[in-house]
Amino acid sequence: MYSELVYPYPFSRELFRRLNQFLSMPLQNETEGLFGSLCSGELATNVWEDEDAFYVEMEVPGIKPEEIDLSIIGTELQIKITRSPENESKEVRYLRRERIFSNTVRTITLPMNSAPKKWNATIDAGVLYVQLRKPEEAKIQKITVSPK
Repeated sequence: MYSELVYPYPFSRELFRRLNQFLSMPLQNETEGLFGSLCSGELATNVWEDEDAFYVEMEVPGIKPEEIDLSIIGTELQIKITRSPENESKEVRYLRRERIFSNTVRTITLPMNSAPKKWNATIDAGVLYVQLRKPEEAKIQKITVSPK
């Protein structure tokens, strides 16, 4: 038996996770499906890279820095957000309740490991910014061609 599920090329763990999420949701609640996160409760995220690092931007409105836990496991960046209601009262009867107070975990798979302990994470105006430096051996090395 396999110890880890292998995803056939060009599919990824994220695609299978979204497919599973899409298939397990009631149809009346599904309006965006596999390719969006607005209705799934996930926080909008951008991930990109340049020659020196990987970058992650995630919208986290109303989240405090102490409610965010970032972990690096191999090539995966795991973002855990623990948010609890501030003034929960049993005497209140909500007419509408859309703000969700629960734990959220988001795993982002990078194409390679980042450099050990060369990470930076900040929050500004409700956006989490994470920078993961690439190891020196992963950066593009220029080779000089000289005449014989």
